[in-house]
Amino acid sequence: MDFAFHVLQYDKARFLTEHLPAIPRHSGVYKIFDLRGKLIVLDKTSNLFERLERFYGERSEMLRDLDLREITSRIEYLRTDSTFETLYLLYRERKHHFPKTYRKMRTFRLFTLMKINLKQRFPRIYASRQIKGGVHYFGPFVTRGQFTRLKTTLERTFKLRPCLYNIRGNDPHPDCMYFQMHTCSRPCNSDIDRGGYLEDLSQAMLFIEGRDAEIESSLVAKMNDLAAEMKFEDAELNRRRLDRVRKAREEYADRFYSLANFNFVVVLAAASTSRRKIAFIRQGRIVAFGEYELASLKEALGSDLHVWFETPAEKHATDAQYDEFCLVSNFIVDPLQSVDLLALSDDLPARVMELIERKRKRQKQN
Repeated sequence: MDFAFHVLQYDKARFLTEHLPAIPRHSGVYKIFDLRGKLIVLDKTSNLFERLERFYGERSEMLRDLDLREITSRIEYLRTDSTFETLYLLYRERKHHFPKTYRKMRTFRLFTLMKINLKQRFPRIYASRQIKGGVHYFGPFVTRGQFTRLKTTLERTFKLRPCLYNIRGNDPHPDCMYFQMHTCSRPCNSDIDRGGYLEDLSQAMLFIEGRDAEIESSLVAKMNDLAAEMKFEDAELNRRRLDRVRKAREEYADRFYSLANFNFVVVLAAASTSRRKIAFIRQGRIVAFGEYELASLKEALGSDLHVWFETPAEKHATDAQYDEFCLVSNFIVDPLQSVDLLALSDDLPARVMELIERKRKRQKQN
């Protein structure tokens, strides 16, 4: 789907009578350029007609907006049909025109991510607001306190190390508080090898996503195997770990997304009720927009899902991946800006059609 702006050369004598009436009374993004061709305004609005009429129409002496009538050379605008589309387009244009400062413009809220780097010998948990290749990320965390509570829960439940030492093994730190209290598995003292530590960490990552059933099935299977081998003490250790996981879930109910599995389609409104726009989200990136006729949506969407999710993923700029993950997450954490996000699945085209039909029935009833 091509986001092509409508370009309007500004003529003060003709604008109000000829050009302004053709501008849609709809949400959109607009750009205004001065006589030297420099961008001076880039913003969004819920009504393009009213916004430009305010800038260029008959003005009151009480209106304190900048008078653009004498310095404008052209106006560009693009109608949008949903808040999601508007924010994405505004973000894209701000990043293009202001690549060094676009984040300071607060187009949407940015979130903290939980970072786990498996390239480290004994990985620990970090907070991050950037993305690097080959590292696991989870989020979005609305507040730093929310991140800290989960970090503490993971460290206590799965005995992950919170210390700042560069742990390689066989280098004990008896002056460390966590070492003395046995609150971590003490990899510095070689109490656990890297394989065992990474196994604990993989269970912690499942806990973050709320995949508790997988953790339980793994621990129960280990308990049964150990009991069959008459290793009752080891089986008891796994039972205690299972109890810790269940208790931790009672205390911390929130689940978060893994960036690697952050794959969705977003069903959006279109200019016509017989059409729908769909955004494709792959590993946090907004990789494409498409517009579909409802009559052929199921078949066309099926082939596009193959193109955008089953072909090898392109290597994306990690800054863009973080930005777009946060953009989509805004619609997850804020119920007032809710959109219809559907997770990737085998029956996704059918689920999209069911969602559209339910919404059409509700609209008829209202």
